Amino acid sequence: MQNNGTVLAFGEIMMRLSPKDHLRIEQAGEFDVRYGGAEANTAVSLAVQGDASAFVSVVPPNRLGDCALRSISQWGVDTSRVIREGDRLGSYVFEPGASQRGNGCVYDRKYSAVSLAPRETYDWDAILNGVDAFYFSGVTPAVSPELAAACADALATCRARGITTICDLNYRGKLWTPEQAQNTMRGLLPLVDVCVANDEDAPAALGMTCVSGSLSHGIEERDSYVEMARQICAEYDCKTVASVVRNVQCVERSQWMGALYDAATDAHWFSPVHDVHVLEGVGAGDAFNAGLIHALRHGFDPQHVIDYAIAASVLKLSIRGDANLVTPQEIEKVAASSGGARVER
Repeated sequence: MQNNGTVLAFGEIMMRLSPKDHLRIEQAGEFDVRYGGAEANTAVSLAVQGDASAFVSVVPPNRLGDCALRSISQWGVDTSRVIREGDRLGSYVFEPGASQRGNGCVYDRKYSAVSLAPRETYDWDAILNGVDAFYFSGVTPAVSPELAAACADALATCRARGITTICDLNYRGKLWTPEQAQNTMRGLLPLVDVCVANDEDAPAALGMTCVSGSLSHGIEERDSYVEMARQICAEYDCKTVASVVRNVQCVERSQWMGALYDAATDAHWFSPVHDVHVLEGVGAGDAFNAGLIHALRHGFDPQHVIDYAIAASVLKLSIRGDANLVTPQEIEKVAASSGGARVER
C-alpha cells in the first residue's frame, strides 16, 4: 500500500447520546454527548497515529454540524472535502450494558443530510485528488441506496486511478437485512483491495457459511476464518483479508485476536490472544481498521501488521468515546507485550 498521500474515509458522522452511570434509556435524566461514526472514528485514529487522513460526507450547515466536524478536525482530520448542505444531523442513543446485559443502540438517523444526498453530490474526480487510500464500511451503503451508489462510483474512480481501497463489511442489522446487504456488498467487493470481515459480518453481508459467526468461541474456530478469507479473495479478487476473532463471555470480559490472510501467497498469520477487560465497547473495530491501514501503509511485515492492528483494537476498549486516542508507541508496547500492562514511569 502506498504512503505518499491521504487516507480518505467516506461515511456518516452522527451525534451519540449515552445515559450516564450505566443507566438504561428509560432511567436517564441526562445524556453524555459525543460525535462519531465508523469511518469518522477510523479517520481520527489514523490522524492520531500520524497518518494524513481526511473525511468526506454530507453534514448540515448548522451548529450541530459544526460540532460534529470540530470533534474530528481537532485531532488532525482534514474535513475540507465535507459537503455542507441539508437540514439534519443523524443521531443515536448508545446504552452501555453490564454483565450479561448487552450494549443497546437506538438509531435516530432517518432523513439525515447524508442519507438524502443523491449520488451526484460527490465529484469523485475532485474529492480523490491527493488520496492514495480510500476507506468505507458496510454502514455507508446501508444508510441509503444513493449512498450505496456513491460508494460504487467512488470505488470505480479509485480503481481507475490506482488508489487502494479498504472495506470493513461491518454489518448492521438495524439498517438492512442480510439479503439487502448481500445484494449490495457482492457488487462492491470486486473493487475492494483489502477486506475486513469480523465475526458475523461475512455470513450476514456475503452469505458465507464457512464461519459460524460465533462470538462465544470464535478463537477456537480461527482456522475457519482463514478459509473464509481464502474464499473472499477467490470470489471477489481481494488481495488481503483481516479479521477480529473473539470469545466474549460478557460485556466486560472477552478474549480478542486478529487474523490476516494474503491472497498472493495463500499465507495467513494470527496475533496473540489478548485477555481484555472492557471499559466501553464502542469503536474497537474502527480502531482495528485504522491500525491495519497504518501498518500496511508503513510496510510492516505481515505478523507485525496483525499484531499491531489487534493491539490498537484492544486499546480502544480501555477508552471512553468513539475515537481511539492512542499513539503508535502505545500500540507497539501492547503488541510487543501480548497485552500485558505496567505503570509508565
